[in-house]
Amino acid sequence: MEEKIIKQIKDNDEIEFLYQENNYKYIIQIKKPQIQDKFNIPYLLIIPQNINDNSILAVETNNIESNVFEKVYSNAFFTAYNLINILKEISAPVLVPIIPSIKNAPYYQQLSKECFYENTNSNFYRIDLQVRNIIEKVIEELNSRFKLNINKKIFLNGYSSSGVFAQRFALIYPDIIQMLCIGGASGSIPVPSDILSYPLGINDLYKLVGKEFDFKNYCLIKQRYYVGSLEDLRKSNNRYDENGDFAAMHDMSYFDRSVPYDIGNKQRSIFGKNLIDRSKKEIQFIKEMGIDIEQKIFVGRSHNNFIGAGVNELGSLFIKEKYMEMISYNKIK
Repeated sequence: MEEKIIKQIKDNDEIEFLYQENNYKYIIQIKKPQIQDKFNIPYLLIIPQNINDNSILAVETNNIESNVFEKVYSNAFFTAYNLINILKEISAPVLVPIIPSIKNAPYYQQLSKECFYENTNSNFYRIDLQVRNIIEKVIEELNSRFKLNINKKIFLNGYSSSGVFAQRFALIYPDIIQMLCIGGASGSIPVPSDILSYPLGINDLYKLVGKEFDFKNYCLIKQRYYVGSLEDLRKSNNRYDENGDFAAMHDMSYFDRSVPYDIGNKQRSIFGKNLIDRSKKEIQFIKEMGIDIEQKIFVGRSHNNFIGAGVNELGSLFIKEKYMEMISYNKIK
């Protein structure tokens, strides 16, 4: 079925169809950008047919490093299906902005610093702003079509690369995010302080995005992280730590494409070299700034199934719990 849909979207700007799994019914939309849109990337939207008023849009970007049409769309379906399956009992709409990964180009899927140096004529200029524009358009259209009042703030989910994108996106647009739920990205937690530059701090944020850091709204975001205690067990085969040994594959502070070397080095000099210990110190530092941030460490778990015991298998329950936490908070406000 997925192959048929991907083939169909190749020849169409927009497709919409009904999908049912067990007792759950959905409207699925795939839309490519149009001339009048304020974005140049497509998106996938899944709408429960019993969507409720005051629903909160769950958003997660795709995260496969490929620019092959079929692979990118397949990954978008995988991302959307996983999230909609987690939240099916809650009838949450799910949005996946589809971001490409292009060789020798900025790391769009992790919103690297180079993304902000793109020429204004590029289709990928300000990917961050394009994603925001997609979110705002989807919320507006859901409200109009279903006569609803969808919450203007979103639940921003992410694991690994999509988690890195989420934490950086939140630095720029905290006003539209109610909760961040991030797994497998604890090695690159941003510290909203001038002690570090973007993407791990805000020292140069104004130069990059043209606006001051919105500390007030950033403090309103509920940030919920989860990570395996063995996150740094799997090593890269082409990146090295300070001792000349292979660096942890999923520690973005050692990955120049994601974090410039000088910024990663400074982060580790302040908060420590070990990913888990560093994340604990960063979270404590951030908490002392008055920000609502928590982290769950799954003991004996790694980033994925490298040793047959990945943390992502436990992530589904964590995501559902945090989405429910957000809903409960809204009810008692």
